Amino acid sequence: MQAVEPLELEDGLRNELAKVYGPRLDHVIEALGSMGSRFYFRLNTLRGDPDTIIRELASEGLQQVEIHDMIGDAASLPVIPSETAPRGWPLEADRFAAEAVLHGAHLYAPGVRRCEGLKAGAETSIVTHDGRHAGNGVARQGEQSILKYRTGLAVEVTENRYGIPSLMDKPGYEKGLFHPQSLPAMVTCHVMDPQPGETIVDLNCAPGGKLSYLCQLSENQARIIGFDRNTTKLEKTGKHLERLGCSNYQLINHDSRYAHEDFTFRADKVMVDPPCTGLGVIPKLGVDMTEVDVHNLSDYQRQFLTAASHIVRDGGVIVYSVCTITWEECEGILDHAIDRLGLVLDEACPKVGANGLDERSMTQRFDPDIDGTGYFIARFLKP
Repeated sequence: MQAVEPLELEDGLRNELAKVYGPRLDHVIEALGSMGSRFYFRLNTLRGDPDTIIRELASEGLQQVEIHDMIGDAASLPVIPSETAPRGWPLEADRFAAEAVLHGAHLYAPGVRRCEGLKAGAETSIVTHDGRHAGNGVARQGEQSILKYRTGLAVEVTENRYGIPSLMDKPGYEKGLFHPQSLPAMVTCHVMDPQPGETIVDLNCAPGGKLSYLCQLSENQARIIGFDRNTTKLEKTGKHLERLGCSNYQLINHDSRYAHEDFTFRADKVMVDPPCTGLGVIPKLGVDMTEVDVHNLSDYQRQFLTAASHIVRDGGVIVYSVCTITWEECEGILDHAIDRLGLVLDEACPKVGANGLDERSMTQRFDPDIDGTGYFIARFLKP
């Protein structure tokens, strides 16, 4: 496979990560630009049993599906790095769209930055502004259409650096048989352990991955309330839930930091999956986050955790998760939860990741250089 240029991090952010990883830091930063050995997605048992879904996936060309040994509906495909030299007309995509291509997505018009002279039907090479190559494909629109209307499929991707197929092109996706989701995100829902009859609140529900899995694990027998203040994201969440056969849920367009002030319900369990620096979502083609972002976001995350502590009933459960790896957004949140909010740290089971830092053995941490992703999970009880 082609050598990948090392990622550059702002000095302050690098120092934040050095607190966590010490001499491993350079290896971790290198891992941020690569993909782990397996690409995960969730089998949706609301639509069928795992064996039946796997057989259908095999009929759709996905022959190497494996099931995780602890999470029975967590499926994965092998990641096969390959030589994908740029071929065809160069097209510059924004970094996030290019990173989606690495995960098997096609490129849509809103993600295109420049495509001078591109014609529909041309072979196309997708790169970022600094020349990092994501994949190749065939243009389905020309320059004028892409930049004028900013809608629809721009490039049908035929190959990416990691050999990840476009799962959302498969008939099984539209049937709701599976949903792309990382392994730690699935583990988070098992840590919550949703049960029939419970009232569960997801304070940060878009785009619906965890909320739909909570529906699945409770067999649509729990009452699940999802919050998001972004109307467009909430509408997309609703469409995902319908596709996946979810029911007995309610979506609320509201800033959930104030849910405890504006709503009177109480929950048995609350999911807190707030905005974060996202450093654990890999592979990355660049890192824009700074040390200031870490501090600002950790303050923001504490607000959601505070709201959760008011919403959950006495004896109830709060699960906190973030797809990042800084101490301040992960283990650093625990003192606020325990000392300021009066919560009690509980064992985050099943234990798939490693123990958290600072002897926080009841939490789980996933690290990019070991697990192929970065994530943190903590479970609390309200006494």
